[in-house]
Amino acid sequence: MAVTDFKIHLMTSSGSGFPASLMRCLEQVTVSQSDQAPQNFEITFTDDYSTSDFQNISVASASELQIGSRVKIGASVGNSSKLLMDGVITQISYHPPTDTNEGSFTITGEDISYFMDIIDRSMEYPFCLDAAIVAALLAPYLALGIIPHIGESIVGILDLFTTPQQMGTDRQTLIQLASSHAFIFCIRTDDLFGQTSAYWGPPPYDDPIQPALVLGSSGNGNVEQIEFGFDGTKPKRTWALVENKETDLPIPIATLTSTSMRGFSAHPALTSSAVLTAKNKAIYQQGMGVPLAWARAQAATNCSADSAVTAQGKVDALRYGQVMSAPGVIAVSGAGSLYDGKYYISNVTHKITRTSYDQEFSLQRDGIGTTLQKVQVSS
Repeated sequence: MAVTDFKIHLMTSSGSGFPASLMRCLEQVTVSQSDQAPQNFEITFTDDYSTSDFQNISVASASELQIGSRVKIGASVGNSSKLLMDGVITQISYHPPTDTNEGSFTITGEDISYFMDIIDRSMEYPFCLDAAIVAALLAPYLALGIIPHIGESIVGILDLFTTPQQMGTDRQTLIQLASSHAFIFCIRTDDLFGQTSAYWGPPPYDDPIQPALVLGSSGNGNVEQIEFGFDGTKPKRTWALVENKETDLPIPIATLTSTSMRGFSAHPALTSSAVLTAKNKAIYQQGMGVPLAWARAQAATNCSADSAVTAQGKVDALRYGQVMSAPGVIAVSGAGSLYDGKYYISNVTHKITRTSYDQEFSLQRDGIGTTLQKVQVSS
């Protein structure tokens, strides 16, 4: 059953709400959540002054809306409330009022990982596992209230033949380390007044399943539009020749299937006899031991296979009855046996005005066929 109300929450870094004078001028909020930093937001206010003098506009002079200010954006739909963004303002756009158009004031920004992308560094981390490097990179940002969350991983492999190096900002390095293992790095928020965490690790495929997206043509569905795609050329098996440091002879390594997205599809693309288009990709690993080279090869296969099936669509938040969040896991019902079931949410864009709240989403998984017997629908 569709709910009848929603609410936008704009807060300072301390969690205090924006003053009523600002909220009366609020026109539109857009928040793009994804499983890779940075995430972005945009907030537009109407100009409540008739003058075009920038300094005299109450919205423009508000201390909450200055470059570098930290902003928290939340949303409530029925009994569902979530913090969508913990971010920092990076740009301001002002459109003065004219005879024909009302003035507007727009702020845009990134999630709080922006502060990890300010300073370039050149550092070495001898004899350090990737998880230890990530912990060292994230530790200073505890001062900003960002809690490090390093997911369980298979990368506990110490390669004595190479020395990890950082050449760039902390955020660039975190993204690079994550990419080499088919992991993600992003800022995660959940409860409206909960903690902000910096997550580095495997995609959260084990997250609780969010209420189902229900397709229906007789008024019992909650999805406005959705489109599925199955790209049989995406999955790639990976092989390489790695030099044995003791014998100088090449050692072959190869991957056969994805090992990360278990239980999402009944027929994973890399193991389905119906899919014969999977490519075989060669990678070149120099100065790297066999265990780490194999882990890199498996990561490349996982990354390619886990988005073989995709879906893009839109829901009205009131009809859906929940605040959807990314990254996460969700179920689909009513699309037929091939495309029903569990999906990973890689992106959600929240578009909120005074009278409407749309959620545009991107989903993915590793193959076709549902593995769920039943799904939970928002009440």
